[in-house]
Amino acid sequence: MTDQQQEQAVSAQVVNLSNASAGMVSADLVRIQQSAVEKVQASEVEIHQGGSASVEAANLKIEQGGVGLAQAEQVVLNQSGAAVIYSQAAELRGSQAGVVVARTVEAQTVRSAILLAGEVQGEVETLLDTRQAALAGLTAGAAIGMVLWVARLLSGRRG
Repeated sequence: MTDQQQEQAVSAQVVNLSNASAGMVSADLVRIQQSAVEKVQASEVEIHQGGSASVEAANLKIEQGGVGLAQAEQVVLNQSGAAVIYSQAAELRGSQAGVVVARTVEAQTVRSAILLAGEVQGEVETLLDTRQAALAGLTAGAAIGMVLWVARLLSGRRG
């Protein structure tokens, strides 16, 4: 951490931030209202019209906000955005995410570039879902294998 980030580090049982910013917040319960936090580590995190670059929590709820990386047992996004979500259970409503990796996803009007989930309930518009990701991986693996095989054959003929 830089000196400025150390000055902005907050640690307590309960942290309520309103119209503020912090580098690092660590607590049991964190509430962020129209604020920005670089990194949050907590049991419970609630973000309303604010954001964080990274959140590690048991439960994360975001209303009209955003997060870069969300790692939580349960993630709830309502009219919000996330770059990456890694969770056991994700509930997304009117939200967008770059990558969602979750055991279960409950969705309503959601956009995601990549969705990897064991079970999906609801409406998700995605570029690449679990089945398509597996197929893309198999196809790429086969293509690379063929290129290496041909290269090996050609190098063997020169010798």
